[in-house]
Amino acid sequence: MNKRALLAGILYSLTAIIFKLIVFAAGYELGNFGFYYANTIVVFLIIPFLFLAVYLVREKDQGGSIGGKDALRVAMTVLAVGAVLLSIYNYIDLSFLNGDIAEKYYNSADYLEVLKKLQIKNPGKIKTENFPMIIKEQIAAFSAARSTTAKLFPLLAIGLSGSFFVAVLLKKAPK
Repeated sequence: MNKRALLAGILYSLTAIIFKLIVFAAGYELGNFGFYYANTIVVFLIIPFLFLAVYLVREKDQGGSIGGKDALRVAMTVLAVGAVLLSIYNYIDLSFLNGDIAEKYYNSADYLEVLKKLQIKNPGKIKTENFPMIIKEQIAAFSAARSTTAKLFPLLAIGLSGSFFVAVLLKKAPK
């Protein structure tokens, strides 16, 4: 395992965790930004770290050239380290530190607006008198493991495609 790739993966994870803690400290975790967009930002944040790791390995460790397989290996190492560390953080956060976030969110005005929008789109399926039952079902269905897995899949999708993209862009034959 390449030390620079390992370090880039750790730096990505720390950056993502710090960003999530800032969102939490600012009080945005229950709004649409914190509940939906913050994770999207964290997922796309891996791309600069992929570029950085492959570039540093190419320039510092391999004398300015790197093959496609080696570049992909470096990028995949960054992704693997980031995915493992973020999954551990997300599970701990949702199990112990912030376990009541689902109850807070589903009982918030933001989620009520989501239900109202769904009701407008599907007037025959969703009725106003069913809102409390829907909220109870959503809270009961929440689990830290399921939420962690749901956050992991976009990271893997963007990370894998980003790894291939970075490997193709930064591979360089020896002179």
